[in-house]
Amino acid sequence: MRLVTLRKGFNSNLEAFVQTLSEDSELERINARKLADLKRRIELASAPKPEKPVEKSSREVLLSRLYDRGDEVLDAAYAHYPKEAPIVVDQLAKFLKQNPKTEMISGGELLEIFRAIGLRFSLKTSIKVQERGKFVDLADKFKLKKEEDETS
Repeated sequence: MRLVTLRKGFNSNLEAFVQTLSEDSELERINARKLADLKRRIELASAPKPEKPVEKSSREVLLSRLYDRGDEVLDAAYAHYPKEAPIVVDQLAKFLKQNPKTEMISGGELLEIFRAIGLRFSLKTSIKVQERGKFVDLADKFKLKKEEDETS
């Protein structure tokens, strides 16, 4: 009987040892799977994504080619003619895309284009003069001059 008891004790110790080994191997498999998953995530995050060239809108294409108050003219055109201005801008952008060596477009030239097709609008303009190192609106200068004359 004692032999059987020893054997049972041995078997239970052996079973515990085998179970510990199987738990260790299972733990290793779980850790290996998690590690592989982490590596895959890191590779996906760090891999350069193939960037699709984001196409600029027609307005952005035109704005990139404007100078000298061209953006103000474009904003005024959109404000005065909200339906017609996008059509003109689309055509100008199409032309600029087809002819990338086209020169820059000034605000005055853009205004001429809109006027030539019958879209007439005015821009807010101001005349500035330099007085004592500062640029002052001509209207403000006349007001100041008038006030000085009245006090004198």
